[in-house]
Amino acid sequence: MRYFLKPAKSVLAWLLDHDVHPHVLPVFPEDEEIGLVVAHLLSGGVFAEVIPTPKHLPLVCGHGIPLGRLYFQIPKSLLYSVCDGLGPEHFGG
Repeated sequence: MRYFLKPAKSVLAWLLDHDVHPHVLPVFPEDEEIGLVVAHLLSGGVFAEVIPTPKHLPLVCGHGIPLGRLYFQIPKSLLYSVCDGLGPEHFGG
């Protein structure tokens, strides 16, 4: 299953409220309380999706180095509130 962010406000604004220094490459957080989110522009809108574990990276981003995306490190507790069906068990724990 895939987990797209659906915050009440703009996706990009919401992400930047919680991580003002996104990465251009996927860097999984060392802190177990933080999750990785990828954002990209598609048809004039920003879409963001949780990457629960490294094994999900090809499913979400494809193979190779995905360009044109930003990777945000967001507290998992916040992600649960903006992603339908996402829970701690999806992060492997």
